[in-house]
Amino acid sequence: MERVVIYPEEILEGAPMQQRDRSVRDLKLIYPETGFRAMTLCLGVVEIEPGHHSPLHRHNCEEVYYVVQGMGELESDGVRYPLRPGCAALNRPNVLHRVFNTGSETLRLVVVAGIMLVPLLPQWPTPSPYEVFEGDTAGTD
Repeated sequence: MERVVIYPEEILEGAPMQQRDRSVRDLKLIYPETGFRAMTLCLGVVEIEPGHHSPLHRHNCEEVYYVVQGMGELESDGVRYPLRPGCAALNRPNVLHRVFNTGSETLRLVVVAGIMLVPLLPQWPTPSPYEVFEGDTAGTD
C-alpha cells in the first residue's frame, strides 16, 4: 500500500536549507525520503529563528511559501517583500531568493515545491538540485 499520511514523529530534518546551528530548520514531510511516491510535488516546513535567514539559493522548479507564523521578508531577485501570517509567495525557477525573520518569534513557512530529480537536470552546476550560495548548510561536510 502506498503511503498517504505522515505523522509529526516521522518528519525528517536536514533538507537543503537547514543550518548546522538549527537557526534555520528545513523539515521534510512529503518527500521520497519519508516514503512518499509523489510524482510532481514535495511538501516541507521551514522554521527560521528571529534575526536569522535562509541561505541565498535557487533551484530548477517553482516553489510556493505559505506563512503560518511570524514576520519576515522574502528577498527575490534582489527585491524584498514583507511576509506575515496568511500570505503566500511564489518563487520562480532559477531566481535567487532567501527569507529573513524580521520578527520576535519563529517564522514558520509551509513550502510546496516541484520535485527536482538530479538525473533530469544534466546541466545543473552542482550535485544537488539546490544551488546554495551562503550559510552553513547542515547537509554538507
